[in-house]
Amino acid sequence: MTRSLDILFINPPYERLKGFTLGSLPSGILGLATFINKKGLNSLVYDADTNADEGLLAYNNKNRAESQKEYAKNLDDENHPVWAEIKETIERLDPHFVGITLMTPTLHSGLMIARIAKKLKKIVLVGGPHINIINEKALEIDCVDFAFFGEAEYSVTEFLNSYPDNNKLRDLKGLGFKNGLNTYYNGFSDRIENLDELPHPDRDLLVYKERYQVIGLSTIMASRGCPFKCSFCASVPIWKQNVAFRSPEHIVEEIKSLHIKYKTRTFRFFDDTFTAKKSNVINLCKALIDVYGEKFFSWSCLSKVSAVDEDVLSWLRRAGCNEIHLGVESGSDKILKRMHKGITLKQVEKAVQLSKNYNFWVHTFFMIGLPYETLEDMRSTINFMKKIKPDSINLCTFTPYPGTELYNYCVDKKLIEHDDNYEMFLYVGHHSTTNYFLEFVDKDDYKKVLDEILELTTKISNSITYKKFMFRVRRLTLDNIARKLRIKMKAMLFKFSIN
Repeated sequence: MTRSLDILFINPPYERLKGFTLGSLPSGILGLATFINKKGLNSLVYDADTNADEGLLAYNNKNRAESQKEYAKNLDDENHPVWAEIKETIERLDPHFVGITLMTPTLHSGLMIARIAKKLKKIVLVGGPHINIINEKALEIDCVDFAFFGEAEYSVTEFLNSYPDNNKLRDLKGLGFKNGLNTYYNGFSDRIENLDELPHPDRDLLVYKERYQVIGLSTIMASRGCPFKCSFCASVPIWKQNVAFRSPEHIVEEIKSLHIKYKTRTFRFFDDTFTAKKSNVINLCKALIDVYGEKFFSWSCLSKVSAVDEDVLSWLRRAGCNEIHLGVESGSDKILKRMHKGITLKQVEKAVQLSKNYNFWVHTFFMIGLPYETLEDMRSTINFMKKIKPDSINLCTFTPYPGTELYNYCVDKKLIEHDDNYEMFLYVGHHSTTNYFLEFVDKDDYKKVLDEILELTTKISNSITYKKFMFRVRRLTLDNIARKLRIKMKAMLFKFSIN
C-alpha cells in the first residue's frame, strides 16, 4: 500500500506564465524535501514553472522584457492550462499539506496556488525570500495557515511531527501562525552553519522530472548567502552578509552521484557568489581533478568581479569550468559606488579580459533604470558594453524589491507608494519595459535608451559565438530526447520478453 503524501512543495509559475521555461532546478525546496524524507516523512516537489523545453531557445533580452504583460494577463485567467495543471496535480497527489516557496516576483502566482489549495481543503504552508522579508506580516494573508522564517529544514520537520499539537507549535522557532484571536510569531530559525549535515537534493522527488534537461537536473548549490551588500539585492536583508559553505568533499560526492545516475559531464553552480571564498574554490577544483582529472566536466559559475584573478581562473579552467558569469551592472563608476558593488570599471575590464585569456565564455549582468541614474550614466553603460565585448548579456531593468536599500530609497523619494500587497509586481519585473523609477530622466527619454540597449544586448546574444553556445544546448536537448527513447524502447522490449 502506497503511503499517503505528507506535503507537496510547489515552486510557483513565473517565466512559464510569460511564455518561457528555463528548467532551473528548485534547489531550495528540493533540498528541504530530501531532508524531511530522510527523517521518515513523505514529500514531493512540484516545479510549476517548468514545462518541457518550450520557449528555451527564444529567450532573449528583448522578448523577455516585453513579456511581463503576459504574466499579468495569465495570472488572472483561471482557464489558463497552468492553473488547471496545478489543480489536477494537487488533487491527484492528495497531500495533507501544500508548501509554497514565495519570492516577490512570484508572490501573486504563489497566492493563487494557495487559494487553489484552500479550495481543495489543504493546509497551506509558506516560506521563502519574500516571507523572510515581510516577517510577521505574512500571517495577515488570509489563504496562509502557517509561515516559516529562515532556513526551514529543522522547523518544517518538527512542525510535521508536532501538528496539530498547538502547545508544541506555538514555541517552535522559525514558525508563525494564527490560532483564533492569538498570533504566534517565533522569529527566525537558527542558521545552519554546517551545510554538510544536509543530504544532497534527491532529483527523484520531482513530480515531473521528465521535463528537465540533464543540465537542469545538474544544478548545484555550494553555499548559502552572500557576503556583499549591493543596494538592489534582497540577499542582504535575508542573509545579513553571512555565508555558509559546503565542503569540497561534500560537493564532489554530489557531482559523482549526478555523473553516475545521469551520465552528465555538464553542471552549473547557482550560488549567489560562487567565488566568495577563494580557498574553497581552489580546494573544490583540486578535489575534482584528483577524482576525474583535468577538464573531465564542463561547468559554469557566478563570480564577483573583484574575486577574478589568474590563480582562481587557472584552477577553474583546469577543473573544467568554461563559463563564468560576472555581475557588472553599470558602466559608470559613480553608479557602481552608489549601489555598493565594491568594484570599479577598471576591475571589470581586467576580469573580462583575463577570463577571455583563459578561454572562458563570459556572461555579464547589467542593470538599467536605477533611481539616481542620468541619461549620461545610461549612455556610459551602453558604451562600456561595447568596450568590454562580453559573449552574452543578461539585462535587468531596475526593480525595487522590498527589504532592499533601494526599495526604501524609492519609497522615501515617492517614486513608488509603499504597498503591502505589492500590486505593482503584476506589471513590474526585473526585465520589464514597464519599470520606471527614475528621478532625473523623463519617461520617454528612458524608453528610447531602453529600446537601444535592448537592441544592443539582443544583437550580442545573437552573435556567432552565442549561436555556438545555443547549439550545445540544443544538443543537450536532443541527447535528453534520445535517452528517453532508449528508456522507452528498453521497457517495450522487457514487456515483450515477459509476454
